[in-house]
Amino acid sequence: MEFLGYERPDGTVGVRNHVAVISASGCANELAATIADGVHGTVPILHDHACARLKPDNERALQTLIGVGSNPNVAAAVVVGIGCDILPADEIAGGIGKSKKPVEAITIEAAGGFQQAVGRGQAAARDMMGQVSQMTRTACALSHLTVGVKCGGSATISPLAGHPATGKVFDALIAEGGRAMFTETAEVIGAEHILAKRAVNEQVRQRLLEVVARMEKTIRDSGVDIRGAQPSPGNIKSGLTTIEEKSLGAMVKAGSSPLRGVLEYGERPEGKGLFFMDSSAWPSILFLGMAAAGAQVFIFSVGGGLPAMFRSNPGAGWVPIVPMMKVIGDPNLKGELEWFDIYAGTIIEGEESVEQVGRRFFHELVNVASGKLTKIEMRSGYREILDMYATGPIM
Repeated sequence: MEFLGYERPDGTVGVRNHVAVISASGCANELAATIADGVHGTVPILHDHACARLKPDNERALQTLIGVGSNPNVAAAVVVGIGCDILPADEIAGGIGKSKKPVEAITIEAAGGFQQAVGRGQAAARDMMGQVSQMTRTACALSHLTVGVKCGGSATISPLAGHPATGKVFDALIAEGGRAMFTETAEVIGAEHILAKRAVNEQVRQRLLEVVARMEKTIRDSGVDIRGAQPSPGNIKSGLTTIEEKSLGAMVKAGSSPLRGVLEYGERPEGKGLFFMDSSAWPSILFLGMAAAGAQVFIFSVGGGLPAMFRSNPGAGWVPIVPMMKVIGDPNLKGELEWFDIYAGTIIEGEESVEQVGRRFFHELVNVASGKLTKIEMRSGYREILDMYATGPIM
């Protein structure tokens, strides 16, 4: 089976063909947005990382931005900064350049002022758009695809419809030689021993248990024990009482394939199959990390909770270079279907089996990878700053 994608010089394949304008720091967000707003078709990557962070967080942020710019869906990139950024624009651009795509670094300091930097940035972006607009899609094997998943609005209905259908998509993609990744480390707590049984070897098993224990220690060090409790008010309203219940349901979306590896945040996986990435469960942080790890398509599996009623959800965390497919499984939310790409509530209604919805979902994934716009891509004008994952203090 094949999809229509954009072949890149480094051997990867994009499902979109973006020119990204990447801010080197939170201080340069206005510059990045102004440049992107002036050049049709460009996409700004805005985030909150700034100088008040320590070395480990700075190093993670640097690799994250390089990873985002190197994502196969990015055909070319302009990296902008003010000139004294803790993450130098030219260093980010240099890292992106290793993927052999066009990239240029521009700072306000080097340009001689804000407007001058805008002019240079827009000139560079227009030139890149001219080149990118001539690129065409070609037939590519599904083994080139990497898909990342997150769940949200978790409810008792989540593991009965949307999640198992998503799991079938993961299994089908992996059977085609592709790659799938999931994350949300806190939402493995209480069920990590079950997921660990799927590890391909002892090294992977131990690595999974280590990252889950690390996350739980961080939580405990703050004076909180979430085992046997449910920290999310929305989840409580939707019928979940413990983190263990939530974790058991969340794992369903990862399918049944063996766990091939455990990744640090934003780390690009090697090989094919199923991978777990250590991360916060917050959408903005999570999706940014999966984009940096090379995911070309996102799946957001929504339960029956109140967040499902937000048409932009998770607009606060969507990385705009990666198309997001939203799936809903609650028949009570049929009034919101215009904001979702897949309706899995037919499983609850007895009209389709999990396997049937999974097949329908998988074919739609191939369509999206080949260029079909998702519902959230069709929306315009909504933009929020992305949260950079940080574990250290703010100075």
